[in-house]
Amino acid sequence: MSPGLRVSPRAIWRAVFLLLVVTTCGCAPKSPPFVTYMHPERLYLRDQPCARVYVEVDRMERVRLPEHWADELRAFFEKCCLKPNGVDVVLDVPLSASEYQGLPISLASILCIDGPPTDNRPPPAYVHVFVYDGKTQFKGAKRNPGVTRWCPTGISINVDYADFFPDAFAIHIIRHESGHVLGLCRNTAHGDGAHCTRYGCLMYPMPDWQSQFGGMVHLHFREHRLCDNCEQDFSAWRQGPPDETLRFAGPFLVRQADGYCVASVPFWDILIASPRPDVFDWRKALSQTRTGIRQSFLGGSEKRRPSKSDHLMYWATFLGPPEKNMSPEESEQTIALLTSALNDPSPGVRRLAAARLKGREEATQSQKQ
Repeated sequence: MSPGLRVSPRAIWRAVFLLLVVTTCGCAPKSPPFVTYMHPERLYLRDQPCARVYVEVDRMERVRLPEHWADELRAFFEKCCLKPNGVDVVLDVPLSASEYQGLPISLASILCIDGPPTDNRPPPAYVHVFVYDGKTQFKGAKRNPGVTRWCPTGISINVDYADFFPDAFAIHIIRHESGHVLGLCRNTAHGDGAHCTRYGCLMYPMPDWQSQFGGMVHLHFREHRLCDNCEQDFSAWRQGPPDETLRFAGPFLVRQADGYCVASVPFWDILIASPRPDVFDWRKALSQTRTGIRQSFLGGSEKRRPSKSDHLMYWATFLGPPEKNMSPEESEQTIALLTSALNDPSPGVRRLAAARLKGREEATQSQKQ
């Protein structure tokens, strides 16, 4: 912990009083389990194939982050991950609220992603942190911080959720959410697939005043406060085999499947009509995704306030040859991969594949009439 970050006894007892009055701060106590069909945590924890971690932090204007927040975030990843080339935590320029007005938080977080800079180094393992103030922005979005379970590479932080707590507790929260990114709690031997069952552990579900008070004390004494079971999980995953179906392409987590690939950022899947992940141009795909969001949700004259379900909506698009210019062979290949994608573990990919197959069938029936 940085020398300047201290928690006074008065602040600790103030936090205890508030914790006894309200139940806030941290992941929901009954969060759904994270997916187990892929293991991106191995890309973060192991020294190969990604030799560094790149954390991009986007925050809305007038959002205040505590002093040393970025340093503590970097320190947590450095402690947990074997990265010979280190950990970069980059705070982007604060975002203008007017540019994101009318968007659900899911799409706003995608619009602000830049990804790591292009250089001659191997691609890093990527994390995106999106910070906003729920008092003034994204009304109706969930209040508690969290990590997207279908693509656990991004963290959303609502500073209003624990605004009345000492700054040190914001460090506690970002560590907790970072633990989810790094795969903690998927081991059901000491958890429920989302949180650890050990009292006092950083990854114990909140609200829990004992864990939270303990967190304040451990922060004061410069401890990260992971339980022995979670530390053992880290050790096993660092030494275990890599997930060879996964790689990072910029901010996208790319997963190889049966005859196709899926490139994902939190709240958005791209179904790629190729079994080769190296054909994916992430900068072009990100630009097209941003353009599509702006045209579909910001370009019309009719504005509406996003609903609660909009904020949690998972989106998916198809990246393949244009329908009008497909050869018969390309058409057969596309049908085959869409049919295969009907069994994909991602619900967004399954819905997209079903919709495109239905559209092709309706177009064929229309041509016959």
